[in-house]
Amino acid sequence: MTLARLPWLTVAVFMVTTAFTAAQMIWPGVLPALQRQPSMLAGEYWRFVTAWLVHDEGARQIVFNFAALAVAGTFVELMLGRTIWVLAYVAGGLSGEIAGIFWQPFGAGNSVAVCGLIGVLAIWQLRREGVPVVARLVFPLLCFGGALVLIANHDIHGPPLLVGGAIGFLGRAKS
Repeated sequence: MTLARLPWLTVAVFMVTTAFTAAQMIWPGVLPALQRQPSMLAGEYWRFVTAWLVHDEGARQIVFNFAALAVAGTFVELMLGRTIWVLAYVAGGLSGEIAGIFWQPFGAGNSVAVCGLIGVLAIWQLRREGVPVVARLVFPLLCFGGALVLIANHDIHGPPLLVGGAIGFLGRAKS
């Protein structure tokens, strides 16, 4: 892999998120200062993004979210490019935070932003040529069927999966 093909954006977001998540372990005030909460609608708009930098559910959430970011982020960045990556991460994250205001007013974690990347991957899989139809359909059906179940259960991860899927139609794999 050449330097130009390294997933610099994924690495940068991973490192920034790691720094803020580590900071919340050292300084307990970091989490409440950055998490999602109703005050987002009263002028604290930065929380729509800063909630992705900290994690409120402990080690299991951190390990899962960081692993998902590393895998999905790297794949989207290398296969579809940084523009699609940024669109999916930001739009997915924002859609999750908006849902969160209604369904889970307090919380934190980058899983909603990562779900935008996963939605993009599902569409990439669906659009692959030369792959048997069943292989192309399994992941997208699970992803988007799961998104509908999540939405029906007021889980904030459903909207970002669908938003990421919509963004997935914008991208074409790089050669």
